[in-house]
Amino acid sequence: MPAAWLYPFGTKEGDQECVQRTVDFNSPLFKPEIGFPFGNSLQDALYFTDNGQIIFPPTDNYVPSNPNPPPQGFSGQEGLPMVAAFWDDADFSRGVGTTWYQEYSTLSSIRDPLVHDVEAKIKKYLKIPYVAKWTLKVTWEKAPAYPSQRNDTQTSTYQAVLTTDGNRSFTLLLYQDGGMRWDYTKLAADNVLIGFSSGNGCAQNNELTQKPAAVKYRPDQHSSAGTDVRGLWIYRLDSRSRVNYRLQCLAWLDAEPSPAAWNARLPPCPCSWPQAELDPRFRHSAGPADASMRMLRTASPSPAGAGVRCLYRDGSLLEGWQERAWSLPIHPATDGELEAFDWCCQRIGKPLFCARFAEKRPRVGCEGYVPPTPAGAFGDPHITTMDGLTYTFNGLGDFALLLARDAQTSFVLHGRTARTGMAQATNFVAFAAQYISTTTTTVEWTLGSQGDIQVLLNHETVQFSYSQDMGAQVYYSPGVLLVNASSVMAVFDGAIAISISAASRILSVVCSLPDQYRNSTKGLLGVWDHDPADDFQMPNGTSIPVNSSEEEIYSYGLTWAVGGHSLFTQPLDLPAMNFTPIFLSRLRQEDESQYQLAASQCCGSKACIYDSLSTGDMALGLATQSFTADFQQKKTVLNAFPPVITGDPSLTAFRTERVRRQYRAVGLGAHFVPHLSPELNISESGTLTWEPHGTAPLTINLEAVGSNNLSALLQLHFTLCSCSRIQECDYSNTVTVGGSSLQLAACRCEGSYSGPFCQDPLDPCAQGCFPGVHCDSLAGCGPCPSGLTGDGQHCSGDKGLPWPLGHPWDPPRVLLPVPCCIASADIDECAQGAACPGNTTCTNTVGSYACSCPAGEQGEGPGCGSACESRSCPTGYCSNGGHCRLHPITCTPSCTCPPAFTDQRCLVAGGDFRPLPSAGLPRRSVGLRVRMLRNATAEEVNGTVSAILGSLEVKAFQCNSNITQMTDGYGYTFAVVSEFAYDSRGTVIQFLNEELPGAITSAFNRHWGQREAGTHLLFQCLHRDNITDLVKLTVAELRHYFPCNLYGYKGYQLHYVGTAGFVCISPCKKGYCQHGGQCQHLPEGPTCSCLPFSVFSPAGARCEQLAISFTAFLSILLVILALLCLSLALVCLASHLCRQQRRQHQGARDTFWMPQPFSCEYIPATPPHTSSASPQSSLTSDHLPHSSSDNGRRARRSHPLSLRGKTLGTAAPAYLSLSPDEDPETPHQASEPAPPAALACH
Repeated sequence: MPAAWLYPFGTKEGDQECVQRTVDFNSPLFKPEIGFPFGNSLQDALYFTDNGQIIFPPTDNYVPSNPNPPPQGFSGQEGLPMVAAFWDDADFSRGVGTTWYQEYSTLSSIRDPLVHDVEAKIKKYLKIPYVAKWTLKVTWEKAPAYPSQRNDTQTSTYQAVLTTDGNRSFTLLLYQDGGMRWDYTKLAADNVLIGFSSGNGCAQNNELTQKPAAVKYRPDQHSSAGTDVRGLWIYRLDSRSRVNYRLQCLAWLDAEPSPAAWNARLPPCPCSWPQAELDPRFRHSAGPADASMRMLRTASPSPAGAGVRCLYRDGSLLEGWQERAWSLPIHPATDGELEAFDWCCQRIGKPLFCARFAEKRPRVGCEGYVPPTPAGAFGDPHITTMDGLTYTFNGLGDFALLLARDAQTSFVLHGRTARTGMAQATNFVAFAAQYISTTTTTVEWTLGSQGDIQVLLNHETVQFSYSQDMGAQVYYSPGVLLVNASSVMAVFDGAIAISISAASRILSVVCSLPDQYRNSTKGLLGVWDHDPADDFQMPNGTSIPVNSSEEEIYSYGLTWAVGGHSLFTQPLDLPAMNFTPIFLSRLRQEDESQYQLAASQCCGSKACIYDSLSTGDMALGLATQSFTADFQQKKTVLNAFPPVITGDPSLTAFRTERVRRQYRAVGLGAHFVPHLSPELNISESGTLTWEPHGTAPLTINLEAVGSNNLSALLQLHFTLCSCSRIQECDYSNTVTVGGSSLQLAACRCEGSYSGPFCQDPLDPCAQGCFPGVHCDSLAGCGPCPSGLTGDGQHCSGDKGLPWPLGHPWDPPRVLLPVPCCIASADIDECAQGAACPGNTTCTNTVGSYACSCPAGEQGEGPGCGSACESRSCPTGYCSNGGHCRLHPITCTPSCTCPPAFTDQRCLVAGGDFRPLPSAGLPRRSVGLRVRMLRNATAEEVNGTVSAILGSLEVKAFQCNSNITQMTDGYGYTFAVVSEFAYDSRGTVIQFLNEELPGAITSAFNRHWGQREAGTHLLFQCLHRDNITDLVKLTVAELRHYFPCNLYGYKGYQLHYVGTAGFVCISPCKKGYCQHGGQCQHLPEGPTCSCLPFSVFSPAGARCEQLAISFTAFLSILLVILALLCLSLALVCLASHLCRQQRRQHQGARDTFWMPQPFSCEYIPATPPHTSSASPQSSLTSDHLPHSSSDNGRRARRSHPLSLRGKTLGTAAPAYLSLSPDEDPETPHQASEPAPPAALACH
């Protein structure tokens, strides 16, 4: 038989090399975008190890590598799903060997020759047509066995190819012919394993694994059943069919062109629902089931066939997005745009996919929205121009209402009038519109004999059909959408809208134009330039004033008569011959009292007055008035806008961090709608405070309301990181919580921590130990068995012992092939006398058994024993179910605690744990109707059904509680009630509630007509309607049966987290203690130790109260006093320096100007009892106020200073005297303030 060839590998083939010169190493993580179906799960990531494994970890933070395969092979219940290409202890640390890998993503039509060959092999050998979407090739080149030597030549070279189309998955294992050369006689254990295990019940052990070492270590020399080459095995890895929404989303994204290729000339959404209802460029569309939600779509596609979809909640714009594939409103097929949105944004739960969807379908708001500008004509024609000018024109015949043109299109609207009964007035009875772009489209509206509206499209009668999507009669032709509701509206290219209504046998028209036609219109509807002054422009370009008389306006209107160029299919019955209407001024002249009566009833509306007087029909006039008011109201609504909210809608928080954000609402009278909840508060001023307390779904929209009662919404997006440490948060990798606006950030664990939130410390036993070596949860692997050397994980030595199965510590191998979902009975090896060496205890497991030492003893080679045999753990050393063990050397006690406890003695809780179900938890039960091919007993039916249900991917089947034979004419039919057990795991709950009926059907039909193990019973095919749900509990109902009352510790909170299921989490993990308080979970519940920080001293049960400590208060007070004293000292110093400087400056100036000796004289003010003295009198002590006899009666007064008789200012009262002989610094105290005086210096 020829040998299979390995696929080419190495640098020349584009492979990446992956090698570390250590005993164990792992590759980087591979994350196929479409996921990888394995068993009944869709895996997100995988990696390979140096030991021939490809592992699918539960999180990115848990990537162990166990070099020692289980001696009994795979059971299907392994903790880590994996593919074993050649699982045994390899060693690349000595410089020999390497590994290579290459990914092949083939979502598009491009195919690599390797992928083509993989597809061909699967089709050839498994008879399954297959097209791969993702493929990984891994090559172990010259992998040496542990322990390796330099220049080792006894190496092995092999490949594993993993491939999936998103729904099915396969692995190809290839072994180089002559390249598998490990010397198995020198291995410490010869347990090499080839096969796979999904970890949820599906496993396959290669048939060679049961063979002697000489066979199983040389897979290159053997072949698989069904193949015609040596060294090739192919396994299918998935166990059930599924819809892979990731694949559907990615395939859609891959097929979609860039928006730049199709989204030109697409409008924004109307800013409010009232605006949207009146904008004819948009149409109603069946939206979500939520009654508060409404959906609009553009009425016609853009030139590129695209459109816009807008979603409103309670009248406010929630969001909008562009769509490339505008769909017909009549008999719509599957809404491909909404379907793609559902795949990418609803089904997957990964925001990254929704973000990529948004790249292909850009989001649309109302920025830049310009409402259409309506013009109209109604009644005995009253015309409102595009610029809002209103006038009456009673011409008879066909007239050009509007001519508009831009660079690519042109539009013409004609109106036909007839006499209103016998009155000297006219009204519209027909309209015709022609739109020219790449094609020409003409629509006619004609008043029917029954007062209805007849519609022609391109001169053909239109047959309307009911649209379920729009809820109206519609007709669509490329370039125009016709909607027949209360009016008949035509929308041309989603831009121009003409709405025709009929009342009192009169047609009215409302015309809406987009902004592109501004400054490009003419006709009776005027020149659209926001200036009514030029609206009466005639075809020759001249205009008449807007205040012209009725007669002049009538003459102007006649210039727009169409003549022989009418758009109407039918010509006029009779040409207008000398028709002159009656004008309002004449009607008033003829009967002033009748005019005043009509004016009072019409509230002054001239259009109403004219119509009622000219026709003699007040009802017609009032109808005109109502139409006019309605037209103006709609214009007002179209131009009313809600507030504009500014601010970042994305908020990010770490655990219980408080996040504060300020938003603004711009608009007249705008304010925010307050919101108050335990986690989120929004004030009327726009201050948002978010303080998350958990991971429950959260959806909040920020709402602002203006004085016009229109509101705006801003969708908020919350991202929460619940990692143990803030530096571990990976905000670029998030998952959506329960379809809400809350996203959970992934965690990048540091310091050997693992778990979804990096809450689990390093487990010394996660990497596994050598067979027969005990692992201590604190110390790790024990010593290698006797005769071997190593660290307990890697052991080596010449086995050379006369044990037929290897070593006395190797339990007997009972290798059970467990193919995916095929029932097999577990063998109790302990009951069959499996030899556990020494005084070890045998414990049966599914598909295997384990040997363990008694508590307090450490295994050393065969059997158990330690140096502490005469000692034992102190009584009660470990609390709450903890197991006490003595260290084998130091004999110190240590506790192995349940997962809830975080201290060394199992006293302080705080860790997460899975709750145990309460005694009253109902079982999941279904009713089956099973038809056998022959008569059978209830016991036989029970055995057959139990064997099949016991083989389901999730092992939750308990028993069949009721088996009843039925006589229904279909043969041997039995009614069976089957019961399954719920537990706290999310995978079990999801399986039992969502996947159980399909899994039962698949399991039965996979063995249709086959005999089940242990029976001779054959059964017929089982259909889905043969299965009836009897008892099924929702997650909300299950919560009542999983109490968090572990060991009486109060305060734990139950959470449901994705696939993890129910988890009891301590409030200590959720930020129970505020302001940095340290949390401990004691039996009475979480308690906080408040630690002072900065100047604050927290207090309260949760450290929620902040106060300034007394010491800090005194310190602050002293600092303030010191600063005041320093400031006062500085002021005094500055004042003293200033006086010194002033005296020095004054002395210098006096010396410069008057070099003669200095002298001053005191010139006292003249008191009543004293005559004036000589101005030259000297200043002596006799003149001082203290010598005055009446100084006791004098009040203190200011003294004017004079220089040479000139008053210089006001001096303070004199308290000292100066003489040429005295020191000017020596003061003389005065007993009384001096009277006013002057001081003269010279």
